[in-house]
Amino acid sequence: LAPAIGLILFFQVAFVRMPLAEFIPVVVGLICTVFGFVLFIQGAKIGLLPLGQGIGAAFIERRAVRMLLLFGFLLGIVLTIAEPDVRLLAFQIDEATGTGGSRTTLILVAALGLGIFGLVALLRIAFDTPIHYILVPGYLVCLLLLAFSSEGAATEAFDMGAVTTGPMTVPFLLALGVGMASVLGGRDRLKTGFGLMAIGSIGPVLTILLWHLLGGTT
Repeated sequence: LAPAIGLILFFQVAFVRMPLAEFIPVVVGLICTVFGFVLFIQGAKIGLLPLGQGIGAAFIERRAVRMLLLFGFLLGIVLTIAEPDVRLLAFQIDEATGTGGSRTTLILVAALGLGIFGLVALLRIAFDTPIHYILVPGYLVCLLLLAFSSEGAATEAFDMGAVTTGPMTVPFLLALGVGMASVLGGRDRLKTGFGLMAIGSIGPVLTILLWHLLGGTT
């Protein structure tokens, strides 16, 4: 974060020149962000990553594939709902549209999409399916839906697809995939265990585009 903070401070001094009374809260916010981010990264390394790998490996070793898929589906939904980036984007969309009351629905629609495609990503690992067999059709469907969607729905959907793979979701789901790949014999952990986020991010795009086409509004 140091380069970003340095850049902000440079532009504040050289160009923006906010009054000191307004800039002090910005500095306080930056300090809180730095400490919070450092603590989160350490927590993810110490707790989330080992836990995710352990869970993924344990389900495969016990041949509880159905339970793993159910767990992955529910985890995708829960993590998306808890994702700070998702909540922030939903809040900004709500503020921009001024409709009010649609923020929770938007988050739930995105969460459902990530849950479904998180499940698809775990199935890909279980069956060792080449990733392009999923990515190409998935994004082709997204492009097809764009032809029938408004520009507002399209921008909202793709932005939400990007932020759902944020700091809450990425460490755990990636670790889950790597844990699965580590106990599946003859699998390349890099090739098999990664790609969950690429697949998962398709889900919110599809579900939000479909939601708008079916009459959903923000």
